[in-house]
Amino acid sequence: IGVVYKNDIQIRLSTTTVRFRGITPQEIRYCIQYDNVHDKAGAYAIQGIAAQFVKNLEGSFSGVMGLPLYETAQLLKRCGLTLPSGHEQSG
Repeated sequence: IGVVYKNDIQIRLSTTTVRFRGITPQEIRYCIQYDNVHDKAGAYAIQGIAAQFVKNLEGSFSGVMGLPLYETAQLLKRCGLTLPSGHEQSG
C-alpha cells in the first residue's frame, strides 16, 4: 500500500497467507453457486461461505478483506496524520 501526502511518499508491503483445509468438489460447487465468487480476488470472500474452510491465516485479516488497516494507519502516522482510535475523551 502507499500513501502520498504533501511531498512525502510512504510505501509498505503487506503480505498475508491464507491456508485452506481440503475442499471437496461439492463444497467448491456450492461456493461458486451461492457465494458470488466471480468478483473476488482469489475467488472467495474471507467473510463469506469460504471462511469455514480457512485452516489458518498469517498476516492481515483486514488486508484479505481489501485494505490492511494496521499498515495503513502506520503509514498515515509516518506522514504526521492519525486516524481516530475511538479512545478520545470528550468534554
